Formats: sequence, C-alpha cells, structure tokens
Amino acid sequence: MLHVPDLPRRGRLEGRVALVTGAGSAGELAGTGAAMAILFAIEGAQVAVLDRDADRAAHTLRAVEDQGGKAIAVTADITDPAQCRAAVDTVAERLGAADVLVNNAAIAPDEREGTDELWSRILDINLRGANLMSNAVLPGMRERGAGSIVMISSVAGLRGGGGIAYSAAKAGMIGLAKALAFTHGRSGIRANTVAPGHVAIPMGLGFTGDGWDGGVNGRLMRAKASVLGTEGTGWDVAHAALFFACDDSRYVTGSVVAVDGGTTEVMPIVMYPHLAEAVTT
Repeated sequence: MLHVPDLPRRGRLEGRVALVTGAGSAGELAGTGAAMAILFAIEGAQVAVLDRDADRAAHTLRAVEDQGGKAIAVTADITDPAQCRAAVDTVAERLGAADVLVNNAAIAPDEREGTDELWSRILDINLRGANLMSNAVLPGMRERGAGSIVMISSVAGLRGGGGIAYSAAKAGMIGLAKALAFTHGRSGIRANTVAPGHVAIPMGLGFTGDGWDGGVNGRLMRAKASVLGTEGTGWDVAHAALFFACDDSRYVTGSVVAVDGGTTEVMPIVMYPHLAEAVTT
C-alpha cells in the first residue's frame, strides 16, 4: 500500500473533476502521478486515475479511497488519439467533465543506444501524449469557459544533463504549455508547468548522471546538489501542481515552477563543497 503523509484538507478543489495521467503506482513510494491523484482527492476533487496499466491504476485508486476520496481508474494508451478521447468521455460520463488535466505520464529509459526508435518512443509518450490529452479535454473546457492544464516537465527541460530525447520532450512540454496558454487564454483556460528536480520517486531514483563511478553515493549526491541540501518527494511536486490546478493561481498562466530545491538557480561550482560530501572513501 502507498505511504501517504498527513496532509491538510482545505477543500481547494471541492466540486472539481481532475484527470491525472500516469497516476498508477506500485509499492509504498508514491510517484508524482499517484501523489497528485491522492492530494487532489483529499482537497475535494473527484479524480480520474489514468494509467496504461490497470493494476497500477487500481493500486492508486485504493490509496485514494483509503483517504476517503472519490476516484475512478481509467486505462488508456495516451499515444492513441481515439483512446485519449474515449478516456475523457469516460471521465465525463462517470464524474463530470474534467476541470483539470495533469499531463504527468512519462518514461525515462536508458538512452545510451540512441536509436531513432527509442527517440520516437520517448517523444511519443512524453510529449505527443500530453498534446493528445490536452486536445481531448479542450473542447469541454472551452464550452465551460474554464479549465487548468498542468504539465509535469523536468529540470532536464531547463538544463542539460538528462537523456537527449527525454530532455527534448520535457522542454517541449514547457513550450506546449505556453502555446496553450496563449491560444486558449481568452477561453478561460490556463496552462502551466511544474519542473521537478531530484525528487525521490520510483522513476527517478536510478538516475545518477553519466560518468559517476562506484565511489559516489548517488542518492546523497542528488540531495546535496540542491540549495536546501535535501531530497524532494513526489508530494512536493503534487503541492506545486495543486497550486496551478486550483483558484489560488487564477491569474497565473504560461508559468514554469521548478520544484528542485534551488538546484537550477545556482552556479554548479559553488556547490562543490556540498557535493564532495557524497564522495565515499
């Protein structure tokens, strides 16, 4: 069962319907999608937990229900336009039209082979899927004159150091959000981006960066790379996404917030004394 911290219940999404892609989970550690689904439900939203894996979607659904929230599990391949539209229709039929869409689904495979097939697969899921899901919810949002679309990008879309295709896709999500914000702002639709850094989630724990040897404590290095000197979690990302999803950000659109402990805001060289603490002897 997922571990859920003690979270405040302030009703900031009361009466809303939120659709979160890539929200499935397994085990105790919540990824960004599961954390957002649970937090949004605790804040009063009815949540659609969308994942391509039915078992993972059901795992998050149980965690939402254990917290007293209301949610449904939806299985779909977000690279298929028809399945995206069908998923949005299912949500509308069972919960009501989506007020919030979080484009979170992503993959981050090893890119050392650098094949065109791998490039296409990463861009297809991480960027094209976000566009297809956005296209599916936009008609309903335009009709109601309101809506919030949240992209879960990455600091890899802001700085070099990630996989080439992954970085390109995550940078593309930032551009996509800005374009949606401009194109649909007069319809009352906002689009913003959260860019997570070195957060402790199942997908990210394996990343240590190219060239690190066995004398480095990778997870400690990730924590020491932040100005705060600590490691973030999926819940930190979820709280940033909640801000963009609710009316607290009613006059914010086209923005990017890095949830990275300040990692991208300092010159790397000044962090050396802290990073050296992660080198084992």
